[in-house]
Amino acid sequence: MIQLSPPKKDIIYLIISFLLIALPDLAVSAAPQLDPVTLQLKWKHQFQFAGYYAAQEKGFYREAGLDVTIIEAAPGVDSTQEVVAGRAQFGIGTSELILNRYRGDPVIVLGVIFQHSPLSLVTLSDSGINHIHKLVGHHVMIEPSSAELLAYLYQEGFTQKAFVMQHHSFDLNDLLNGKTDAMSIYSTDELYQLQQLEHAYNLFSPRMSGIDFYGDNFFTTENELEQHPQRVKAFREATLHGWRYAMQNSDEIVQLIYQKYTQRHTLAHLQFEAQAMHDLMQPELIDPGYMNVGRWQHIAQTYHYLGMLPEHFDVTKLLYLSNPDLDLKQLKIKFYYTAAILLVSSLIILVLFYFYRKAKISEARLNTMFNHAPLVLIILNDKNHILKWNFEAEKTFLWKANEVLGKNVLLVVPIGEQDAVQKVFAAVHREQQVVYHENLNLKKDGQKILCEWINAPFKSQSEESNFIICMARDITEKKALEKKLEQAALYDNLTALPNRALILEKLKKALALAARNQAKLALLFCDLDGFKEVNDSLGHKAGDVLLQIVAKRLLQTIREMDDVGRLGGDEFLIILQDVGSLENAQKIVDKLCEAVAQPCQLNSEELITIHASIGVSIYPDDAIDFDALIHQSDKKMYQTKLKNKAIKNAYV
Repeated sequence: MIQLSPPKKDIIYLIISFLLIALPDLAVSAAPQLDPVTLQLKWKHQFQFAGYYAAQEKGFYREAGLDVTIIEAAPGVDSTQEVVAGRAQFGIGTSELILNRYRGDPVIVLGVIFQHSPLSLVTLSDSGINHIHKLVGHHVMIEPSSAELLAYLYQEGFTQKAFVMQHHSFDLNDLLNGKTDAMSIYSTDELYQLQQLEHAYNLFSPRMSGIDFYGDNFFTTENELEQHPQRVKAFREATLHGWRYAMQNSDEIVQLIYQKYTQRHTLAHLQFEAQAMHDLMQPELIDPGYMNVGRWQHIAQTYHYLGMLPEHFDVTKLLYLSNPDLDLKQLKIKFYYTAAILLVSSLIILVLFYFYRKAKISEARLNTMFNHAPLVLIILNDKNHILKWNFEAEKTFLWKANEVLGKNVLLVVPIGEQDAVQKVFAAVHREQQVVYHENLNLKKDGQKILCEWINAPFKSQSEESNFIICMARDITEKKALEKKLEQAALYDNLTALPNRALILEKLKKALALAARNQAKLALLFCDLDGFKEVNDSLGHKAGDVLLQIVAKRLLQTIREMDDVGRLGGDEFLIILQDVGSLENAQKIVDKLCEAVAQPCQLNSEELITIHASIGVSIYPDDAIDFDALIHQSDKKMYQTKLKNKAIKNAYV
């Protein structure tokens, strides 16, 4: 140790004292100035932009070194052009940013906020336009940057010439006063006004036809990204922080918006908007900002069908993908395996393997590493008896080490899984290779959990004994989240039946199977008679209960090999495989109609009866083409509906 003489000590103490006094002032003077940037909204202040307000007011932007000015828009202001022209560094846009990119605007999407677009068409119930096909010849207002609505209409077989297109006034009174028959709206916003005015309405979402675009996306330009990559990264991270906070504290942000930004909407209106946005964002399942390249490519393909994009347009140039490691890390927390955790797991096994074989460190240090590893680590002998059991294993399985040492590891495996697990261990010993697998495991309290296992073989220095290092982690919650994601993406959240996208995919597979087996397939298009009257007289909640009852009855009536899905509204599609003949299909139709016609108890007082109109088309008798088969069943459904209506009128 170096000894300092008294004078030197005094000098050292003096320097330290000076630094303690001076450093705070130096830190203040050296503090970086906030970088001024502008964010251009796509509409007026409302909860639609809650995450940006939260990032501003909670200081997330300031912590990221940014001084952000948030500018609201108005009719006629194009947020994309404001950013492209350099009047703002960041903006909010729709999925039509793909088209901007194709036209030469150097836009870069930084993140997706709405996993499903709120853009829809609305009509008043008393207009009689209760089906998308009844819009033909009527006046329609569709706002700019609404290509997804045009794609919806195109998917239904229409072009813009089928309607009288009007300039969008952004005034709901034009719909209420009859100046227009249908208007594009955000389901998160204008529906509140219609409900408050107690106007019954019909809502047509592009999702009803399988057009499922992203909603609001925040973006910048290539120039901004190239010149200020750290600023873009900082803005993106602070923005996503703001959105997480806003959706977890929506009541607080509602008050903030009302008190500081706008009173254009009431508190109740803002709260309605928050709840509606929650359903479109699914923040518990999907982290704000998450976007999927494949989904963007699907959106681009939809634009191609509309003649707006070339067939193989590369969307990757549109998306902010310069930091994929961050995105993977965020996904790992909630859903998927990441390369990072697999790498760490492999390194842990390799290190332990190396040290056991080469004995380069002391046993005490090795035990410390083993016991405190952040993953379940277990060492088995050649009889699969437990030799070592670390702290994470105790935490996961609830057995203490002294309770399991010397016992067979099958102690933590349910009886039904034990044979498969024994085969895995046998393969590790025999092949001397690492084996990955998943299986159910038992905790001490009897609870079953799903674990992912990595089993690595090694031998003692004398090469006489075989051992296995087992690494495991509990993936029960991850699998549950994946299941919820699949449910949200593929199944109708009201009836739990396959949604439009899934039932149409099932139809494609069923047609391929029928063609391969040279079998007949029946496609049933089912629509409920009088459903609108139930909604109008008893309310939408009663209508929802009715749809749930009907869905359950349809599912219980068809065969196990058949499928039923909800297209949207009160329309269902039913696939009958290997039906043999039209007569056989008609017998099932009769059973379905009889099941639907049974009285329905909607609440403690209301008991109603409803009937179904079902159209049948047979593959290959009526059509062999996917779309033609649907069209035929839809057409026959309307013919059946007219007959049912005529019969009903005859009895009146």
